[in-house]
Amino acid sequence: MNKRITWMVLSLLLCTGFAISCGDDDEKEPGKTPETPTVNTLAGKYGGWTLGSNAYSSFIPSEGDTLTIALTNKEGTLCSLTYESETWGTVTLADVSVVKNDTAYLFSKPRTATLREDRSAWDFSAAVDSIAMPNRNPQTEVVTVKNYPLVLTEGFMSLDGKHWQIDFDAFLVPRSAHMMHMSFRDGHIQAPQ
Repeated sequence: MNKRITWMVLSLLLCTGFAISCGDDDEKEPGKTPETPTVNTLAGKYGGWTLGSNAYSSFIPSEGDTLTIALTNKEGTLCSLTYESETWGTVTLADVSVVKNDTAYLFSKPRTATLREDRSAWDFSAAVDSIAMPNRNPQTEVVTVKNYPLVLTEGFMSLDGKHWQIDFDAFLVPRSAHMMHMSFRDGHIQAPQ
């Protein structure tokens, strides 16, 4: 009987030692750190083209524009977008919300604009960013830069970072309710369909 108990205790000790030795070897190997999954691979600089349109012209394209995305929190749910275009100007939008679904990252910064009855200005639902837009005078070839309120209307980027469309509205002249729509897209200028 004592032999049987001794063998059982010895077997139990061997099994316990074997189970402990089969733990996570990655933690014990020097120089090897456990992998941390990245929040996303969204941050970076993207080149493309912009389709501009307004009440007077529906197709005003520009080539060679860029968008830089910088994540601004650890979770990857907020970012800043910096859009640069020789034609349309430069703007940085802070605190843009990023939501990831099964196919894309979605950008939003909800703002609404209301034109005053006297057409003296637009009123926005919250503070808006402004775009430093070049104004070209065809008679003198002089370029001046003026800041205009700008709102992100919608935007997406595919999870692989190959396809995107980021849409903005710039509020130019309140007395004529003149607005410029800009749609930054992947690829090169495409003729309207």
